[in-house]
Order: sequence, then structure tokens, then C-alpha cells
Amino acid sequence: MQPPQDDDTADLLAPVPAVRTGGLVGYARVSTKGQLLDRQVHALTEAGCIRIFADKKSGKNAEREELRKALDYLREGDTLVVPSLDRLGRSLQGV
Repeated sequence: MQPPQDDDTADLLAPVPAVRTGGLVGYARVSTKGQLLDRQVHALTEAGCIRIFADKKSGKNAEREELRKALDYLREGDTLVVPSLDRLGRSLQGV
């Protein structure tokens, strides 16, 4: 049995934002020109993304123009959707 929570701590584990107010914006990336974006774009479309940005660049490359455009496109309440976290880059420093 869990102790009752007061109003100040009740929302600490709630997803942010608790109610999505904006749109879903997708970002897909493949590492080489020989790879295809099809599966990622399909997954993002199925997720309901209103706009999808895609790069064909290595994750170690800091110059990912479409990622920069996606981040610039986001507005308050929007959610950036990626098929998997490794599509953003090799580490958090690279994002």
C-alpha cells in the first residue's frame, strides 16, 4: 500500500506535457547514402507526424542540416519523434 501523496508530489512522475497540445514532428536519419529511410519515414507517418525531416549523414557528423531544421521548426507543445534514440546521434553531446 502506497502512502497518500500531497498535490505537490502527485505529478512528479507524470509525462510532460501531461496533455499534448502541439503536433508531432518526426526526424529520421540513415548513416550512408546506400541505406534507405523508408522504414523510418513509414513509422513516423504511422505515429501521426505532421512533418518529417530526414538526414543521410553519419551520427558522428555534427552538421545535420535536417535535424537543425526540425529543432527550429518545433514550437511550444510540439513533440520531436524519432524511430529510435540512436537516430539523434551517437551521444547526447552530439545533439
